[in-house]
Amino acid sequence: MLVDGILGIVSAVRAARHRDKWIWLTLEGVLNIVTAAIAVLLPGLTAVVFVLLIAFWALLSGGLMLGAAFRLKADHGRGWLVFGGMASIIYGILLLVAPVIGALVLTWWIGAYALVFGVGLLILAFKLRQRSNEHHQTAMPHAAT
Repeated sequence: MLVDGILGIVSAVRAARHRDKWIWLTLEGVLNIVTAAIAVLLPGLTAVVFVLLIAFWALLSGGLMLGAAFRLKADHGRGWLVFGGMASIIYGILLLVAPVIGALVLTWWIGAYALVFGVGLLILAFKLRQRSNEHHQTAMPHAAT
């Protein structure tokens, strides 16, 4: 959560430099850092409370991602950002519904969530990079032949 939060804020700063929308990235980054700080500063949390903390983090993070997705153009990979946000929300709901079971199999659920979430974000990243390359190619003046 801490690394994800730091990277989210770095992405927000980069987006702000390019005059892109940055508020959702900042909110997600801050949320991730605060959640990580709570987990580190309060080690006496029970396993169930820790699972609930992760559930709320997943729900809020997923909601922020959905908010960002609807500000992204559809051909820039909006669907993949929606997919990642929905994966996060579903993961949070599963943890809320069964926190005791979640505490027992938390590592499995985190692994499954990270795999689904990561694949979705990787596909989104490649789509955005492809769009960026297309933009740079069309913006370059053609040499006279």
